[in-house]
Amino acid sequence: MWHGCGSFRVSCRSGVVAVWVRLPFRRVLSCEFGTAEGKPQVEAYGLDELAASAEAVVAGLGPLAAGLARLAAEAGGAVTLDAMEALVAERGRELLRGVVQLGLDAQAAAEVRLAGVAGADGVRRGRAERGHARAVVTTLGEVVVRRIGYRSGIKGAVSLFPRDAVLNLPPGGYSWAMQRLAVMFCLAVSYAQGHEFVLAATGVSIGKRQLEEIVAAAAADAERFCQDPGRARDEPVLPVTGEEGNLPPLGLSGDGKGVAMLPEARRRSARSPEQRVRTFSKRAGTGEKKGHKRMAETGCVFDVIPPDEPRTPEQVMRPAPGTAGNAPRAVNRWYACDITAGRDVTIGKVFDEAERRDPDHRRAWIALADGDNCQLGLIRAQAAARDVTVVIIIDFIHVLGYLWKAAWCFHPPRDPAMEDWVITQGTDILHGRAAEVITRIARLAGQHPPRPGSEHAKIIRTTLHYLDAKQPYMDYPRALAEGWPIATGVIEGACRHLIQDRMGITGARWGLAGAQAMLWLRAITASGDTEAYWDWHIQQEHRRNHLSRYKDSPGPRRDGLGLAA
Repeated sequence: MWHGCGSFRVSCRSGVVAVWVRLPFRRVLSCEFGTAEGKPQVEAYGLDELAASAEAVVAGLGPLAAGLARLAAEAGGAVTLDAMEALVAERGRELLRGVVQLGLDAQAAAEVRLAGVAGADGVRRGRAERGHARAVVTTLGEVVVRRIGYRSGIKGAVSLFPRDAVLNLPPGGYSWAMQRLAVMFCLAVSYAQGHEFVLAATGVSIGKRQLEEIVAAAAADAERFCQDPGRARDEPVLPVTGEEGNLPPLGLSGDGKGVAMLPEARRRSARSPEQRVRTFSKRAGTGEKKGHKRMAETGCVFDVIPPDEPRTPEQVMRPAPGTAGNAPRAVNRWYACDITAGRDVTIGKVFDEAERRDPDHRRAWIALADGDNCQLGLIRAQAAARDVTVVIIIDFIHVLGYLWKAAWCFHPPRDPAMEDWVITQGTDILHGRAAEVITRIARLAGQHPPRPGSEHAKIIRTTLHYLDAKQPYMDYPRALAEGWPIATGVIEGACRHLIQDRMGITGARWGLAGAQAMLWLRAITASGDTEAYWDWHIQQEHRRNHLSRYKDSPGPRRDGLGLAA
C-alpha cells in the first residue's frame, strides 16, 4: 500500500508478522511483531541514507532526521502508552531544540558583516569579530546564539551585537516564551511549586530566586501599561440596555486586603508586633492584630447589566426558588491593585479607567463601598476633581451584618425570630425607611437597656451610629428601580482571588517589590489583558535592551541593524 511518497508492506511468514516501512530512498524501519524481542529494529544503512537525503535538503538536518527515526523505533518498542509518551516527550524535546539550534546556526552563518556600528555614546565600532556566543534557555532547552561582535578599541566602549537586537534576546538568559511560562505558573502557585511545574513542562530547572527575578522583570511595564491611555489592549464590547439602546451604568468599587510582609516591608506608620500592647504573651487577644500585614488596595471598574425586571425589596430579602439569576451582572471587569502606593492612588486609577470608558460622562456612575469613611472621602474627592456625578451606594451586605449584630442583643441565642426581625428591618431599609429602623432599634434599646459597658451596649451604639451616618448612601429604592447592584460582591471576590489566593499562601512573607509585581501581573491577568501586555512589554524591553544602545536607532532597521538579519 502506497502513501504519499513512501510505502509500507505487511507479510506473514511462519507465524511472524513483518512490517516494512519504505521511504523514497531506502528501507529504514523493520518492525516485527511476534518475534522474541517484539521491538522495532533500525537498519543502520537506512539511517545513513535518510541522513544524507535530509542533509541535501537543509544543511545540518541529517542527524535530526536520523534521530527522529531512532525515536520512532524506540517509541514503538515501549510497552505502555505512558512509557511511550514519556520517551517521546523527553527525546522529542531534544530534537526540537536541535531544530532551533540549526536555525540559529544557519542565521549566524548568513549574518552580513557591517562596515561599522555607531553606539548611543557616539563611538563607532569598526572591528567585527565572528563567533561571539551567548547561551539562552528556551522551553526546549539551552541553545547557543552565535553572532558578530563590533568593537571600537576604545577603553570603556562596550561591544555591540546588532543581531541581539534583531532576535530581541532577553537580558536574563531565559527566552521570552520561557519567562512567560514561568510567570504563568508563579502567578497561580508558590515559587517552589512553580519550579516543579516548569521542570515538568519543559525539563528545565529554574531556581526559586531566578523565578522571583523573572516575575519582577515581567512586571517592569505593568504600571505604565495600566496608565497609558494609548496602550494596545482589547476594548470591551459595550452592551446596550433598554429599548432605546441606552449605555449601561458604570460600576466602580474599591477595597483592601492585608498581606503578610517581611519586617522591612511594613508601613512605617504601623506599630511592629513588639511595640503593640498584648494581653497574652503567646497569642493575640480579641481585637488585637499581629502587626505583620500591609494593606493592598484593590480597585475595579465594570459595566453593569441590569436584570430584565427590576427587583423589589421583598424579592431581595426573600428570593423565590429559581430567581437567583434575576440580578445585575458585572461584565468587562478591569482591576488595579497596589501595595506600595496609598489608597488614593488606586482610587485615582479606578477613576482614570472610568473616564477612559466614558470620557463624555454620558453613563451613570455607581460607586459601591463598604462604608469606610476614608474610602468615601477619596471617592467624593475624585468625583469633584473630575466634575462627574457619582452615586455612592453602601454595600447592603454590610448593613445586614450590623442588623444581625443588633438582633443578637434583643433575642435569646438561637431564637428563630431573630431571622424574621432582620428580614423585616432589611426590607424597610430597602424601601427607604432607614430612619424608621434607627428609631425602632433605639426604642428597643430603651425598653431593654443593655448593661453599661457590656458588649451589647457597644454593638447597639455602633449599629445606630453606622445606620445614621450612612443614610445619604442608602438610596436603595432608586438602585433597585434602575437595576443597579447594591452589594460589593465584585470587589470582595477580587480581594480573594487577586490577593488572598496567592499572597495568603501558608507561611508566605513578602517583600515590597515582589508583592507589587505579583499583584500587578495578577490584576492584568484578571482584566483579560495578558496578551496585550506581553506584546507591549516585549516591545518596551526591545527598546530598552537593544535599540537604546545604538545612535539614532528608534527602529530595528536604522543604523544597519536590518542587515544583521
